Amino acid sequence: MTAEMPTDPFILAVEDDPIYAETLELVLRDLGYQNFDVVDNAASALKLFRDKEPDILLADIQINGPMNGIELASIISSIRPTPTVFLTSFTDNHTFQKAKETRPAAYIVKPYHATNLQAAIELAIENQNSQQAVEAPQNDVLFIRYNSRLFKISIPDIQFIEVDEKYCHIQTVSKKYAVNMRLKNLLDLLPAERFMQIHRSYAVNLDAVEEINTEQHIIRVRGIEIPIGKTFREAFFAKLKMI
Repeated sequence: MTAEMPTDPFILAVEDDPIYAETLELVLRDLGYQNFDVVDNAASALKLFRDKEPDILLADIQINGPMNGIELASIISSIRPTPTVFLTSFTDNHTFQKAKETRPAAYIVKPYHATNLQAAIELAIENQNSQQAVEAPQNDVLFIRYNSRLFKISIPDIQFIEVDEKYCHIQTVSKKYAVNMRLKNLLDLLPAERFMQIHRSYAVNLDAVEEINTEQHIIRVRGIEIPIGKTFREAFFAKLKMI
């Protein structure tokens, strides 16, 4: 797995009923998900989990093999915290209570509607992403948390930060990282003398600025043109040393 955060989540689904499995594949594609695998037993699911590190598990409770979906979810969560959505025909309280012990993101009873599944997937991934955090800088490095891993970024290597809805995309010299946090909170962790916001959707490392077009109010960083917002221009130019 690369250090880049997934924008198209990888979904691992476990469903032993061929009709429901085929339906699930069709529903996921209709909802716009392209990155998924559907298997019918825990052994195959665990192999895929270790090989591909999925972002979410969709699990039937009654599946092929000696292990059921609840036991599978418990093992997976012990390996790496992963949101689980149960898709099941079981409506009895005993099964629900056993499933609840794994702290699933959702428990959906078959037959389910596509919009319910989509909502469950989006909420599960959103809640997981909200646990993502950027650790405080140590010297000149920053640590980005993703699941059970920490990715180290050299602060001087950060070129600019672009905001896209709820995410901040941190562009370094070699990679791009996505974190689910506000730009203001991210800038609070970076040296104020080096980083500043220049547009509602951009902040830049002043050391990385290569060129400034004062007529069009555009800067160039590593060949990429970034606009300077009207409300940020005065503060930006005040920080520059010009002759």
